[in-house]
Amino acid sequence: MKLSPLTIIIVGICLMLPMLSLGFFMYWSPNMAEKKMYEDNLALQEAEIAKKPQAEKRVKQAYKMVADATAGWSNVVAVHTPPKGVENGGIDLAVNPAQLSVDTHKFRNSVQRALNHQLKAGGVTVVNGPYVNDYPYDGPVNSILSTYYNYPTPIPFPVVIYDLGTVTVQGTYKQIFDNMRAWSRMPRYLAVADGLRLDGTSPNLTGTYNLTLVGFIRAKTIAPAISEGVAAASTGGGGFPGGGGFPGGGGFPGGPGGFGGPRGPGGIPGAPGGGGAPGTMSGSVGGNAGR
Repeated sequence: MKLSPLTIIIVGICLMLPMLSLGFFMYWSPNMAEKKMYEDNLALQEAEIAKKPQAEKRVKQAYKMVADATAGWSNVVAVHTPPKGVENGGIDLAVNPAQLSVDTHKFRNSVQRALNHQLKAGGVTVVNGPYVNDYPYDGPVNSILSTYYNYPTPIPFPVVIYDLGTVTVQGTYKQIFDNMRAWSRMPRYLAVADGLRLDGTSPNLTGTYNLTLVGFIRAKTIAPAISEGVAAASTGGGGFPGGGGFPGGGGFPGGPGGFGGPRGPGGIPGAPGGGGAPGTMSGSVGGNAGR
């Protein structure tokens, strides 16, 4: 039987279609998809390479920002942190908690002295000066870091924060404003004064404002807590003879239950009642402890 040319062509096409389909779906189409993927990846890589100079610039800027922030914080540390060592008016957190509870009372006195000195800025007369809170003599020694120095909670580094409440001073308009602005320059501590209110008739004005004092404590090492038995033996039921503190009811000699007695009538905390006129700067900080 002789096949016509048309039949041969049709048979050839039928035989070629499976082979063409096999070649298209098994080789050509996957290869083209892979080629496109390589081209897309190449374009992405070239785009990323083009970003390299900008990325290097951003890295340099980031390093500079970190260096500037570190330098700025170093300036804050140099000016607004208490000194190291109790003998220098600061505090050392590397001592054991029992000793730290004793040193904290001395540190509190140093803070009060610095505060009282700063209150005189501008030449004002202090009507109502703030009192720096102390750590209780019968307080647990193992809690002093967290309750007084706020470490490690709620703040991940040791810091003292004194919310000193209201300060009242008298003077001229310039004296009061100079006094308030001077808190930003207080050495060793970061003081924030706000909410100033003026009363009276010029030139004799009364200024009232709120004051908060912050001290960032520098400490390379912090002593761990001591066992309850050692803590009880170290404190002796609160510290020294006298029921929870030094002789005389929990304070230094010269004042009941505190550092040298109560506040004077107006003026700076710790000023003896007869040590000066109300509202003056006479009197030492905390009586005997403030000298």
